[in-house]
Amino acid sequence: MNSKSTAKLAPDALMLLSSHCAHCPSVLDSLSKMIKTGSIGNLTVINLEKNPDAMQEYGIRSVPWVRIGKHELTGSQPLEALQQRAEWALNDLQEQDNTIADLDFLLSEGQVNKVIQTIHENPEKMQSIMQLLGDSGTVLSSRIGIGVIFEELAGSTLLKSLIPQLAKLTQHSDQRIRADAYHYLGMTADSKAITSLELGKNDTDEDVREIAIDSLEALLKR
Repeated sequence: MNSKSTAKLAPDALMLLSSHCAHCPSVLDSLSKMIKTGSIGNLTVINLEKNPDAMQEYGIRSVPWVRIGKHELTGSQPLEALQQRAEWALNDLQEQDNTIADLDFLLSEGQVNKVIQTIHENPEKMQSIMQLLGDSGTVLSSRIGIGVIFEELAGSTLLKSLIPQLAKLTQHSDQRIRADAYHYLGMTADSKAITSLELGKNDTDEDVREIAIDSLEALLKR
């Protein structure tokens, strides 16, 4: 077996930046860390001041812009979001199922109705949505779409079945994820969610506590 076949696969990354971009340095720093850890194999950086044609070539409107494998991100992004895309790109290289990435793309592009239709036809796909919900790297546009999905499922048998998973997410280190989990527990219309919502009254984050209390009140009124 040669060295190429034993080498660990890693996706390549491309970044477009501008010298006057306020968010570009932090994104570039995160990508540099990913090079060091082996999350990405190669990093190509293009400065638009020196290569203005690249903006049209890649069809972008703003920077920072990053593509890892085939997965793109625009704007200021935390390390977690970049790592998430690197994981999806690795799945592509390994020819593994990438349903999560496909659904995320639709959500981030505002095509939530297509995702809802997919879930109605294949309820098991909701597990991919739950993974996106519990991932700190999931971008805001996708999280907004996830909220629309939960509103569509409010009070449904499928949503009730997710109570144990939502309850687990209320213990997540990311307060945004805890807040979302408490909010969606309130949509279940199921008394089994009460225990977790009661515990939310003692969350360390004030905003999360308020959401847990509001969700509990909404559930009890149903």
